[in-house]
Amino acid sequence: MVDLPAELLRFDYRELRVRLEELFPKLNREAVKNQFGHLKKANPHETVLNVARALWNGGYEELLREQGFYDRAYASFSGHCHQCTPELGLVLKVLGFEKVSYLECFRVREHFPETGIIEQVPPEEEPNLEMKAEFCSIRRIPYCCLEVFVNGEPFYLTGKHVKPRGEETVALLTPRCYREFVGVFAHQEDKRKSGVYLQNVLSKANPEEKDFSRQVVWMKQTMKDPAPEYFATFLRMEIV
Repeated sequence: MVDLPAELLRFDYRELRVRLEELFPKLNREAVKNQFGHLKKANPHETVLNVARALWNGGYEELLREQGFYDRAYASFSGHCHQCTPELGLVLKVLGFEKVSYLECFRVREHFPETGIIEQVPPEEEPNLEMKAEFCSIRRIPYCCLEVFVNGEPFYLTGKHVKPRGEETVALLTPRCYREFVGVFAHQEDKRKSGVYLQNVLSKANPEEKDFSRQVVWMKQTMKDPAPEYFATFLRMEIV
């Protein structure tokens, strides 16, 4: 068994294998498969989009209620990325995606793209006073993302940042945060970019490199943010 609360207080980069039951202690795989199985399509990118959309239609709440969650502080759904991302990973894993990893991250300095130096931003510098105390208690400004392999290639996303809006789908981050278009949904503001998959900044710096960096760094910039924030993986949890 992995002591996840303890692991999340260590910030040296490392990799673990985590059973779904360690994230969702009441897990019933058949129930999850029955609930979401109809969303699985021949094109895995379509499956990813279908699941990401469907979870916002009550799926997140129901999964937490029925399957449990390792962190009791987040047992009721509040739209937190810390909930959305592992829940999306749960469904994709149950639907047959062979390699799925949950990546916990901390915010790093904005000079990262120029220097390549991963320097953690202390939580005491969090400008949102409503979140500052929580971030100080966990000793980081947190975010997370999911790594899903499709046809041998890693793709990165958060469940929080792709949503249905009526019959449409919208990406909630600016186009610069996403990789070039691939799959079935292009960013609504720039059709050259995906509206689902985040750009791994480390792989972008070395486009000829075939062995993708294990320590993913990605950008988060909502439509309201004047500049992007950067988040670096410190804990890679491959879901088994």
